[in-house]
Amino acid sequence: MGVDRPTGQGRAGQAIGWQRPSLVLAILTLVALSATVLAATPPRSVNPGPFDSTSPPMATSVPHGRWAMQTTGVSAILDDVSCADGSHCIAVGAAGVILSTSDAGTTWSSRDSGTTHPLVGVSCPTPAVCYAVSNFGDLLKTGDAGLTWSISVLRGRTPFAISCPTTVDCVTADGFQTHDGGDSWQQASRLGGVNLACPASSRCYAVRNQLGHGAILGTSGAGWTLQTVTPYFLNAVICTSVTACVAVGGGESGSNILTTGDGHNWTVQQHQATEQTLFDVGCATVDVCFVLDGTANLLTTTDRGQTWAWQSTGLVGSLYAISCPARDSCFVVGSGTAPTGGGLVAHYQSEMTR
Repeated sequence: MGVDRPTGQGRAGQAIGWQRPSLVLAILTLVALSATVLAATPPRSVNPGPFDSTSPPMATSVPHGRWAMQTTGVSAILDDVSCADGSHCIAVGAAGVILSTSDAGTTWSSRDSGTTHPLVGVSCPTPAVCYAVSNFGDLLKTGDAGLTWSISVLRGRTPFAISCPTTVDCVTADGFQTHDGGDSWQQASRLGGVNLACPASSRCYAVRNQLGHGAILGTSGAGWTLQTVTPYFLNAVICTSVTACVAVGGGESGSNILTTGDGHNWTVQQHQATEQTLFDVGCATVDVCFVLDGTANLLTTTDRGQTWAWQSTGLVGSLYAISCPARDSCFVVGSGTAPTGGGLVAHYQSEMTR
């Protein structure tokens, strides 16, 4: 969710960590309707509610670094970005636009995707190999760092997002999988997710929205199991290891940030009752993470999500997706304001490396 949503045994019998007793009925309903796909979460390109500048900081420490705008040369809004390392990134967005860089964003080049459908997800397991998806069933792959792309189509499907832990293994948010480098795709489950992270080929986490609630599911290769439910929509999940992950989301009724350190039990680390849509999350390290709310401001943590603080990037525009390929480097994409217009890309560099 935008990021390369960087093994074990099945968890069909894993107990759910209840967030509140009133959610028992909601969870039972979710289990009964697990095959139902509800696209309740708006796409990243939808403008969120206003930034709640009255909310006090929840922590005093923020990551020390600088955000700098980069030149894209495209007018299309960018919806997702994935960086295999600190130099190689792919950004995708409206009208099938694809941008690539091999020099940490000093230059971005536009590539022919072969589709005019909006591309909403991208995942790059290596600098050379990347996969991208649209919500019209388009599945794209490059094997030459984005220079050329092949395309296949799943009729009537809406993948929403994709995560590829290896060059041959990928999973989409609606449950399609490939284990042969995209030569064939099978829908292993009707997942109905809006975002997912696969830190390993045998371990994935997904978020989905249903009946006014958000749900987190996990799989270790033997089917998906429900892990927890929140009373707020969830939009993104990112993992720094096979067991350490952060999930974010929200909407008109409030927002949540949840973390897990064991890959099973999720804890609400931050909740806000006011209208707030959290679009994506990226983690430079297990301690340092950034959450985007569709403005130029970020929620940041330096203590594994236990406390959060608002941080201004100094950018002008709307930020929708983030990828952090190194401990001192992150890239964000979104849309510029009227004077600058078009696709926005910015790079974060920590203070210690400048």
